Amino acid sequence: MIAPIPWLVYALPARSVWVVAVLSFVAGTVGRLGLILTYISVIPLAALLLWVVFLPLSFMAVVLLTRWLYRPDAPWLALLAYPVFSTASEFLFNLASPHGIFGSLGYALTDFLPLMQAASVGGVAALTFIGSLIPMAAALFIIAPRSWKSTALLAGLPLLAAVVFGATRLMHGYDREMVVALAAIDATQNDDVRDEATAVQNAQAYAALIDGFADKKPDFVVLPEKSVIRKPGWRDAGASVREAAERNGMSVVSGLNETLADGQHANVAELYRPAQPPRRYLKRKLIPGLEWEFITGADSLVAGNIGVAICKDMDFPALIRDYGRQGVELLLVPAWDFRADARLHSRMAVMRGVENGFAVARAGANGMLTVSDAYGRILAEQPTSSDRAVVMNATVGLQAGRTLYSRIGDAFGWLTVVGATLLIVSRFRFLSTKRVDGRSPQPS
Repeated sequence: MIAPIPWLVYALPARSVWVVAVLSFVAGTVGRLGLILTYISVIPLAALLLWVVFLPLSFMAVVLLTRWLYRPDAPWLALLAYPVFSTASEFLFNLASPHGIFGSLGYALTDFLPLMQAASVGGVAALTFIGSLIPMAAALFIIAPRSWKSTALLAGLPLLAAVVFGATRLMHGYDREMVVALAAIDATQNDDVRDEATAVQNAQAYAALIDGFADKKPDFVVLPEKSVIRKPGWRDAGASVREAAERNGMSVVSGLNETLADGQHANVAELYRPAQPPRRYLKRKLIPGLEWEFITGADSLVAGNIGVAICKDMDFPALIRDYGRQGVELLLVPAWDFRADARLHSRMAVMRGVENGFAVARAGANGMLTVSDAYGRILAEQPTSSDRAVVMNATVGLQAGRTLYSRIGDAFGWLTVVGATLLIVSRFRFLSTKRVDGRSPQPS
C-alpha cells in the first residue's frame, strides 16, 4: 500500500503528462513482476499478457485521471479520485478476467483483521478502496500540507468507521464448533498417472491417513484437488477413500481427476458420508490453458450447512456468494497450488469466507493446509511437503447468518464505477465552465 506514495507525490504536480504516463506504465509493470515471475512457467503467455499489458495500462490511466482531477485549491478531489478510479478499474477488469479477482489489491489487507471485515459489506472492492485511500492521503499530506486537516478528516473518518465496524464484528462469538482434518501427500500428486497399480496405491495412502484420524473423530476430512485418479477399466481408486470414510464413520471430501468414457476429464470433489451415497461436485472455474480437456461444472454442492468448492472456484466471488445465500457455515475446498502462490491463494479463499460469513477448510496440495473462521482468523495452517505426508486437525467455530455482501453482492464495486463516471463528467463540466467564463483551464 505504501509503494504508490512517492510516485503520487511526483505525478500529481508534475508538468509533463507524457513522462507521467510512461513512468506510470513502468511502475505498474514493476508492481506486477511478482505475479508474472510466479506464473511465467505454468500459465500460458496469452493469459500473462493481461497482467503484463492491461494492468500497467490500468494503473497508468488511474494516475493520469487522478492527476487530471487534482487541484491545489481542492485536494479532496484527488483524495477521492485515486481510490475510486483504482477500485472501479480493478472491479471492471476482474469481471472480464478468466482469473476472476485473483491478484486484487484488497488482499494486501488480509493480515489486518479489523479492516478485513469491510469485505462482509463491500467485498474485496471495499478493501481495494481502503488500500488506495491510504497512500493517496499520505501523498496529499506531503504535496498539500496546508490542507492536512481536511485530508485527515476526509480520509480518517471512513478508515475509523471501517476499523470500528471490524473490531465490533470480531467480538461476535460462534454458534457451534466442528472438528476438521486436512491431509496432503505432495509426492503422489500427479495428473499423469499411467498405471492402475500406482493410482490405487496413491489412494490407499490417503485411506491410511483417514484411518489415522480415527482417534480425533473429525466431523470432516478434506483431501486435495485431483489427489485420486479414476479411469475407465481400472479399479476405482476412489473406493479406497470411500471405504476408509465408511469404516471410520467419518465424512470425507476427496478431489479426483476422473477420465470419462469419451476421453474428457472431470475435476471432481466427492463427498462421502457414512451410510449415504456419494455426492459429486464438478469444478466450475477451470484454469485457462491448463485444464482445457476438463468439462465444466454447473451447480453448487450444499449439504445442510456444509458446502464444497474446488480451488480456482474461490477466485470468483459471485460464484461463491451462492453458498453464503444458501446458509453455508463451513466450506470444504480441495485445492492444488503452484507452491510459490500458496499463501496468496489460501488468503483468497479466506477472503471468500469473510465476504459470506462462513468458515473455510482448504487442503491445498503443493501449498497450504488452511482453516479459517468467518472473520478471517487463521485457526490452523501448515505448509505441505514434497517428501512427506502432512496432516492437520483444527476445531473451527461456526455461525449462522448471512452477511450484507451475500445479500447485495457487488453493489460497492458498481458504486465506484458510477462514482468514477461522475468524477469524469464533473471535470469536463468544470473545464467547460472555465472556457465559457473566458478563463484558461488549469493545465493537466
